[in-house]
Parts: sequence; structure tokens; C-alpha cells
Amino acid sequence: MKIFKRFIVLFFLIIISCPMSIYADLDSGVTVQDDKEDENDRQGAYTQLIIDSMNRYNGMENTYSEGYIPTSTNGKVYIAVPVLCSGTVKDNTLRASINFTETENTPFVYKNYEKNVILQQNYVNDGINFIESYLADFYIELKEDRCNGSYPVVVNIQGTDGNGNEIHQDFTIYVTITDGKPPKDDTDMQGDDEKKNFSPKVVVHSCQYSKPDINAGDEVTADITLINASKTEQVVEMTVKIEAQPEYFTLLEQSDTKYIELIQPGEKVTISYKYKVNAAVPQGQYDLTLAMDYSDSSATQCTSSEKVKIFVLQPINIQFDPVSVPSQVEVADVVEVSVQVMNLGRSKVCNVRAVMEADGLTPYGTIFIGDLEAGTTAAGSTQITVGSMSADGSPYGKTAGTVTYYYTDEAGVEHSEKITFETTISSPFSDESLSQEDKSGQWWIIMLIVITVIIATATVIVVQKIRRRKEHEMLDEIMEA
Repeated sequence: MKIFKRFIVLFFLIIISCPMSIYADLDSGVTVQDDKEDENDRQGAYTQLIIDSMNRYNGMENTYSEGYIPTSTNGKVYIAVPVLCSGTVKDNTLRASINFTETENTPFVYKNYEKNVILQQNYVNDGINFIESYLADFYIELKEDRCNGSYPVVVNIQGTDGNGNEIHQDFTIYVTITDGKPPKDDTDMQGDDEKKNFSPKVVVHSCQYSKPDINAGDEVTADITLINASKTEQVVEMTVKIEAQPEYFTLLEQSDTKYIELIQPGEKVTISYKYKVNAAVPQGQYDLTLAMDYSDSSATQCTSSEKVKIFVLQPINIQFDPVSVPSQVEVADVVEVSVQVMNLGRSKVCNVRAVMEADGLTPYGTIFIGDLEAGTTAAGSTQITVGSMSADGSPYGKTAGTVTYYYTDEAGVEHSEKITFETTISSPFSDESLSQEDKSGQWWIIMLIVITVIIATATVIVVQKIRRRKEHEMLDEIMEA
């Protein structure tokens, strides 16, 4: 019986050592808490288009979080709008177009600026790395008689998500013109006293934040550089007042207004504001609005308004429960393992999946868990086949493995985290299993001995009876003779 059981175990080991392609049609055993079809139906509601404010693309002097402002050169201005999508887009293609908000005194040559934008790998940060995004970029021609100043341009992005829902987003970009004429002001024409006055124009040149990544709950300082775009007029007694959404940003200054006594033509001046970003701010891009009042050298009062962009990230807080692997497994076992993930943050994480690796353990595949909204939990499972260890030394014993979790944040950046586990692989022919086998077979051994004794006794008796019978027959024959 012992030999028969060993033969069965060896036969099973030969079967599981066959190429894994034999099992390609088997069910992976993955279970996800949320229904897949319901998730796809809801996907359109979560599809959002946002600017990639953390990376600097070719042709950009700064990232959007650092205050990217397109500038003009050689009669053209280059505008780059890198877009990230939180969901899927039909055919991985968006439609981008330009809308000009001003019709009078515009520096732009009106044309049909419209193009398809395809999802692709774009090199960023001087080619150090790349990111998958939709890069909508345009070269816009400028008029020869353009005036200096800051002009808004609306970039319209639209498309269709994976479920057929229309998605649309407008992004307002401010273009700074510094190589044109001074901006025009009111003209007084009174006989021989006819003259034309040009008021200076103060615009935002750049904005630098104290942190490259601004998370909800952070304190951050914004260094905003202003430039007097006029080539002839001074800016005198200027006040700058800043405004932000009070439910999201708290100003850590005694006053929201800065005073600048004098800015010479073409001169740059930097002012600083310190903010506390509230912990509940949804991830996204926000405006800081500057209201400026000043006078020119002729004491003419001027006002202007500018905006700078600030991109806020929600910190990711993902918790992974320990992997449910038995503390001891036996070669040829097939074991069910499961993982569980909790999203304790305030932002959504996407495409959560787990990859298991361990010497002697072969999983059926990657554990796919899916998307997790803030404050939700999801789980997944798969099966692993237990084999002998391939590392140097004994094929049995303790083995250490890892489960690597991969997931993507709302900005499209992938993250990973590893969790380790241990288990012991034992042989199917271990002393313990053999002793249990011997104990279970003792009764049959005793019965076999008893039966053998009975058969031997019966054989002896039968032989003795036959021998006595033959002796009696020979004696009878002698007596008769």
C-alpha cells in the first residue's frame, strides 16, 4: 500500500511539471469585489482631462506648476498643452482646437487651428524620461503691428470615452507678447495739442513654487515675477492684491496686498505669497488671481488682472493586507491565495494589480483588482502550484516570496509597493507522512499475518491427512498380498 501511494504522488509530480501552456485554458481564479460590467458602465462618469503640470515638454521653459507662459519669437508663438486622461478614450485620439477670446487689439492671425492629438510616449524634462500623454501643441502666427501684453488663448479639447460618452475640457493659456509695440491707450486730439499716450502694461513673467510637487495639506510659497512690458513708460506706486478660492487655500500672510514703488521699462520684480493648501482640496489645477493698480510717469491710473496656475496633488494612501499564504505547503499542492487593498486617501487609484513571486511557488497569473475610489476596499485571488525550490541547497524548506502591487494615480503616474511573505515547502515523502502511512497500514499487516498463519496451518493439516491416507492404502495392499 505504501508503494502504491508513492507511485500516485510521483505520477502527479510528472503531470504538474509539464509546460504551463497546457493550463492556458484554465480559469485564473481571480475574483474582484466590484462587478466588471458595472465598472465599465460607470467609467464615463470619471473620465477627466487634466493638464500634465509636473513635466516639462520640448519647447517649454517651465512646467505648468512652475508658471509656464508661452512667449513669442520670430513672429510666432508656440503653445504646448500636455493632457492626461483619467479613463479610456475611443481610438486613443482627441480633437484639439484654438479659440481666441479677444477680437479687438488681438496680436494673433486668425486661422483654423484644429488637429487630432494621439496618445503617445512623449519625452519630458530634457529627455530624461518619458510619459504617455496627449500633447496638443500649436504654432500661432502673430500680426506685424502687435502690441505687448498678456493675451488669453482657449485650447479646446474634446473626444469620446470608451463607453461612447462625450468628454470636453477648455484650458485657458496666457500668451505674453514682449517683442511688439507698446500697448495703445486713449488718444486725445485737440488741435495743435494732439498727442497719443501709451500706458505701461504689467504682466506675469513666471511663477516659481517652493516645492516641485504640491500636495493637499502642504504649505507652499509662490514667487511671482512681474515684468513691465513697456519699453518707455515707468510703473509707479503699484499695488498687487492676490485672491484664491478660500475653501481650498489659506493665505499665511498678514496682508493679501503687496506694494511696489517703481518698475522701470522692461524691469522684472518678484513678489512672494505663502499659502496653506487645505487637506480636502480635490486634485487638480487652480488659479491665483492678481489684481494690479498702478500709475505711469504721467500719473495716469491703470489697472490690470493676471492669473497664475497652481496644481495640487492628493497624497496617495493605499494599505495592503498581508498575503494569505499557508505557513506550510507540500510539493504538488495547489493553494488558493488572496490579497486585499484599501484606499484610505482622498483620490482615486487605477489599475491596481498584484504580481506574486517565490522560489518553488508558481502562480496562475497576475491578480487584477481594478480601480479603487477614495474610501473603498477591493480584493483579488489566484491559485499557486507548489513545487520544489530551484535555488542551491535542499529542494525543500523555507522560501521567501514577494507580492508587488502596481497602481496608477489620477495624474497617470505609476507607483509600486512590495510586501514579503514566507512559507515552508515540505516533501510528500517526509517522515511525518510516512509514519502516518505506517500507522494507518498496521491493521492490514496484522490481518495479513493472521491469514498467512491460518493458510499454513490448514496446509499442514491437509498434507498430514493425505500422507496418512496413503500409508493406510499401502498397508492394506501388503496385507492382501
